[in-house]
Order: sequence, then C-alpha cells, then structure tokens
Amino acid sequence: MKINKIIFMGTPQFAVPALQQLTEKGYKPLLCVTQPDKPQGRKRRLTAPVIKQRALELSIPVIQPENINDQETLEFIKELNPDLIITAAYGGYIGRTLRKLPKLGAINIHPSLLPLWRGASPVNASLWTGDQETGVTIFRLVAKMDAGPMLYQSIYTIKEEDNYTKLLEKLAIAGAEDLIKLIHQFENGEVKKRIQDESKATICWKLNKEDFHINWAEKARYIYNQVRALAEKPGASTEFRNKQLKIISTRLTGKKSNITPGTIIEVIKSSGILVATGDEDLLIKYLQPAGKKIMYAYDFNLGARIENGERFGETNGSE
Repeated sequence: MKINKIIFMGTPQFAVPALQQLTEKGYKPLLCVTQPDKPQGRKRRLTAPVIKQRALELSIPVIQPENINDQETLEFIKELNPDLIITAAYGGYIGRTLRKLPKLGAINIHPSLLPLWRGASPVNASLWTGDQETGVTIFRLVAKMDAGPMLYQSIYTIKEEDNYTKLLEKLAIAGAEDLIKLIHQFENGEVKKRIQDESKATICWKLNKEDFHINWAEKARYIYNQVRALAEKPGASTEFRNKQLKIISTRLTGKKSNITPGTIIEVIKSSGILVATGDEDLLIKYLQPAGKKIMYAYDFNLGARIENGERFGETNGSE
C-alpha cells in the first residue's frame, strides 16, 4: 500500500526533523496539527510553535485546535481520509475516534527505549539516572500513555559530551530517519509489532521547581547527572553573590571533598572552577550567568575574580 495521505501532529523543535524528512522523502503531510500560539518571554508575546513556522515554510496547511478531539476537528480530519497519523511531542491526548480514523492508525515517535521512561521527560530522566544508552521508539497509539505496540526501535549509546539539549536533538534526527524506514515497512507489508513488557515499564517524573536547583550537599555523581539532564536549557541553577548562575557542564574528579559543600576550592587556569560537594570535588567547566551566553567557567572568573573559599548556593542571610 502506497502511503499518500499523512497528517502530522507536533509542537516543539523535537518534531521538526520528522516533518522535514517526510517532506524531503516524498511523504509531505496533507496537514500539520499543533498547539495554539501561546504567550512567551518577559513581554508575554503571543508566539507560534516552532513546528507551525516550519510547516508554513514547507507550504503545509496548519490547524491549531484547542481540543483536537472536538467534533469539528474530527470531521475536518475525516474529510481528508488520511492513511496515517504521525505524532511527535504534540502535547495533547489523541482520543480513540481520532486514532481509528486513518487506515493505518496513529503512531508516535518517543525518545526512549520503551517500555523505559514513558511520559513527557524521557531524555531528562535517562540522563539524570545515568543510563548508558537510550534510543527512539515508534509505537502505535493506544489509550494508555506510551504503552502501545512497538513498531520500530533504535538504540543510541549515550556519550560523555551529551547533555539534554544535544541528546534530544540527536534523538529527534534519529527518530525522523527511523520514521521513513517504518513507512517503507508499512508500504511493503513488513511491519512487525512487539508488545511492551509491562513489568519493565518505568514512568518519568514531572520536573518541578526544586529539580532545577543544585544542592551541593548531594553526591558529585548526582549533581553531574542533574547538570547533564537539564543543560543547556532549562539548566540547573545555583546562587553566587546573590545572583542566579546556570551550571552547564561539569567533570567528576574522584577527589574526596573535605570542606563545606558548595565551597569554591580553587579556580584552575584554562580548566574551570573546582567546588566541594557532599562527597567528591566537582569541576565546573561551563556556566551561564543570568542574561548572558554560555561561557567557560575560567573566563567567568576573569571578570568575577573569585576568591578561594567563596561558596555557591549561598545567599545573604545564609549561614
């Protein structure tokens, strides 16, 4: 069966490579569905989702329903008589009626090795818990979140230099390439589904305000993973001289800390800032002051002129 009528649903940057690949490989979607424009930034300007901008550049019609499962939207999509619905970080629940509309059903691109890390923050969770590998799973949408039969899966070995931003981008590209391979399998009647092992399923936790704050009393490995899991955006933060400072990259040293966690032990020329944690010293390599670009930690010191013994995570009134 030749697939001609695809409806694509996505919202953030993660969805862009898939839309791009579909268009370039001859599967240009009939329609792109995304979330409504939302206020963003300090001035709360109404901003379109990234995928909307890209879809319009590719001359793909876009709709932004408040409720994708309302009758008007369902009738509109039904009129298009789609072969396949593809979702990638759409950000909304796809109801049964909509899932059953296309001839081949609805599938989703998810950046984890399902059944591991179901939910909205799989890349953060994978890095935070120190996984050595992750990947992309394309599965058939069902009522239960991220629990449908798996149709295609590829593995990625996490590298030392990977952080959240870099890894998400890599998985978005991998997912787009996997999607085209899966479409070919659909067309050739070669799709093999695998049922997820529920006994191995894990769920991502919802990131909250406290997750973005570094507690220097934690073990070095924990902070190292936390920084990787949140960098470059949104970033893990600490206080320094009563200002917020995002820590972007660190390195484990294996050297035992003997002083109060958060204390700056020394600034190492052309290397970074060495700081004590709950067990071992941690080297800060890159950081980002509020309102500025990411920079070498050593370069930050050239302006800040840090003195040994100053502390991260300390504000006026702290002991």
